[in-house]
Amino acid sequence: MIKKISMSLLFVVVLLGIGFSQAWAYEEERVVDGGSLKGKIYLDGAVPPARVYHLIFSPNIEFCRRISDGSGNRMLYEFKTAKDGGFEDVVISIVGVKKGKPFTHKPIIWLEDCQIRPFVTPVRNNHPVTIANNDPIFHGIQGYTLDSKYTFQMFNKQVPGKANIQKDIEFRPGHYIFRTQCGQHDFMQSWGIAVGNPYFDVTNEDGEYEIANIPPGTYHLIAWHPNMDVQVQTVTIKPNETLELGFSFDASEVNIPLHDLQTSYRLQTWLKDGHLVPPKVKKQEHNSPEDLLVPYSWEERSKFYFDEPKK
Repeated sequence: MIKKISMSLLFVVVLLGIGFSQAWAYEEERVVDGGSLKGKIYLDGAVPPARVYHLIFSPNIEFCRRISDGSGNRMLYEFKTAKDGGFEDVVISIVGVKKGKPFTHKPIIWLEDCQIRPFVTPVRNNHPVTIANNDPIFHGIQGYTLDSKYTFQMFNKQVPGKANIQKDIEFRPGHYIFRTQCGQHDFMQSWGIAVGNPYFDVTNEDGEYEIANIPPGTYHLIAWHPNMDVQVQTVTIKPNETLELGFSFDASEVNIPLHDLQTSYRLQTWLKDGHLVPPKVKKQEHNSPEDLLVPYSWEERSKFYFDEPKK
C-alpha cells in the first residue's frame, strides 16, 4: 500500500535511517542470501513546464547563454519524463537497514555550461560532497539544509574555474533535505536527500531503479522528488528473491509560482541587435524536452500556477 506523506512528516520516516540519532549507526557486514528490489516510477498527467530565468539578471551572460532558448532565457527542467511517463530523478531509498553491504557512496556535483548536474544527489551526513567546476568562470555555490519549515545555510563557497573543492555535509538536527544553488546564476540549482545506508538508487531517464544485495527483512521504501510529497511503501525482502515495486506521482499536485513561468520581462531593449544569437551548446524550449514541437501556450503554463496552495 502506497502512502503519501507531507513534508511536515517526512523527517519522522527518514530519521529512522539517516543516523542523526546516536541510537545506532550503519554497520558494514557480509550479506547472506540477499534479495533485490527493482521497479519503475511514473509521473501521471501533463509534465509541468520548466521554470524561466532571465539571463540579463546574472553575470557571465556571453558564456551562460551558450545554453538558452535564444530569447535571453535559461530554463530549469525539474520534471523529466520518458514518453511513457517514466519519472527521472526520483530517489528510491530503503529505510531501516542497520547492517549490510559497504557504504561507499561519494557524491559529486558537477558545474558545467552554467548548470548543476545531476539535478538530484543523495548525500551522507558528516561526509563530504565534491563540487567539480568544469566551467572557466567562477560559481558561488551555496549549500542549504531544510526540514519541513526552515532553511539554513550550510556553506557558501566560491569555486574557481576548472577547479574541484570538497565540503562536508552537516545537517542540522531534524533536517534531511540538501539544496544547492549558484549565488551568481540563480538558474543553477540541484537537490539532495540524506541517506542512512547504501540501499538507494536514483531513477534513470526511463524512470527505472534497482537496488541489490539487500539483507532479508521488512523495511520502509520511500520515493522522493524535491517537488512532490514523499511516498512510502512497506516492503518485505525475502532471501535470494527479486521483488518489483513501483510508484506513481500526480503532476496536478505541482505548484509553480507565477513569476517562474513568465517568458518575457521589462528590459526588452537588451534583446536587440547582437544579443539574440543562437545558443552554441543547446537550445532550450519552454516545455518538456520530450515534446519540443508543441510549446506550452501561456494558458497551458498558467494551469500550473495557483493563487493558494492546494490542501
